[in-house]
Amino acid sequence: MQKLSRDEVVEAIKENLWPHYAFQKEIREKGPKVLVKGEGALLWDIEGKEYIDGHSILWVVNVGHGRKEIVDAMAEQANKIAYASLFGGYSNEPAGILAQKLAKITPGDLWVSFLVSGGSEAVEVAIKIARQYQTLKGFPQRFKVIARKESYHGATLGALSCTGLRVYRTSFEPLLPGFVHVPPPYCYRCEYNLEYPSCNLQCVKAIEEAILWEGPKTVAAVIAEPIMSAAGALVPPPEYFPRLRQICDQYGVLLIIDEVLNGFGRTGKFFAIERYGVIPDIMTMAKAMSGGYAPIGAAISRKEISDAFQDYMMMHGITFGGHPVACVAALKNIEILERENLPERAEKMGEELKKLLEPLKKHRMVGDIRGIGLHFAIEYVMDKGTKARIPSDQRVAARVEELCWSKGLYLCRASVDKTYIAPPLIVTYEQLQRIVEILDQSIAEVEREIFA
Repeated sequence: MQKLSRDEVVEAIKENLWPHYAFQKEIREKGPKVLVKGEGALLWDIEGKEYIDGHSILWVVNVGHGRKEIVDAMAEQANKIAYASLFGGYSNEPAGILAQKLAKITPGDLWVSFLVSGGSEAVEVAIKIARQYQTLKGFPQRFKVIARKESYHGATLGALSCTGLRVYRTSFEPLLPGFVHVPPPYCYRCEYNLEYPSCNLQCVKAIEEAILWEGPKTVAAVIAEPIMSAAGALVPPPEYFPRLRQICDQYGVLLIIDEVLNGFGRTGKFFAIERYGVIPDIMTMAKAMSGGYAPIGAAISRKEISDAFQDYMMMHGITFGGHPVACVAALKNIEILERENLPERAEKMGEELKKLLEPLKKHRMVGDIRGIGLHFAIEYVMDKGTKARIPSDQRVAARVEELCWSKGLYLCRASVDKTYIAPPLIVTYEQLQRIVEILDQSIAEVEREIFA
């Protein structure tokens, strides 16, 4: 790599690098946040300042930074063969071993994996599998996909058409046809003004109503995150997914479970859907699949679905899907998760994090704190009694994030009104205490400005 000075690196980022979900003007005026080193749950920027990684850098680095055994395994594979495509019947050894491993660790009879290089691609593949499967079974009119408002499934056009967050969609409309959105299990802001459990899970019933309204013979699949992440760690009631599974079975609709943000230990289980005892027809995964050490993702389907393709080609391909170095990274990452019992650790540390976060409800603008495992969110409001939303021009969550950064805490993906807390699964209790301490201070400062 070309060696540049600190100032040259900053200038290159400001002038030549297009940021993701960020304002170019702000980066050019304030300067970029440049990370150069990571170890465990700690990060260092280009100035040498230390931070706690409070978000696993986008729900990704579950096993922590600086895992030399993953890096060594990748280097060993790269020295053998760095790249081999899965096109046209060719394959490579790590891809086969990884696919077998995924069949063993995923729920039920999920069996055959389509390997890709990221979460949006995994969702795209899942949609294509569902649609082509329905055609192969004699139902070519089944093309619609039912998703949920407030959901995030990715940024490519198909995944974005599933995504139920308006702010991500408006610049690219019209999106793909055939995607229908229904209310989510958002108990804090129930669209029906009901309360659990007397609501009788109207949000699940809404999915059945949508299937009936669209016509069961036109619906290919329902897609859902077990814990809705971008919406602020929405944990549905225990009956939600069992009932959804029944609805999908009743109408011949496939159930796609999106584990891209939930999977690989984040919620206290290897996969969050395990909490509900439900087996999806197709499941997507990415992000923490390799712990962030290489880009990789997958859509895994039940054997019954893959068997339908025996005499037909799946009309899809990804150049870097099944990349041998990335597959080795994923295998070593999974080995660490299993060996160190990190999902179980996430469950226990999550209970401690919940206790630490609870006192933050003292703040005037903290409306709700929710989550499970090491997957939490804080939702800010203008008024606790009415739950009035924070105006978008206030950018409250972004302001909290900036203050946290100045105090040595890395948080990412700030929305208008939610702060996400999702540290690596190896985080210590002392680091959790420091995360909450910095959050407490930062929320207080922003609150004073908002309500001055």
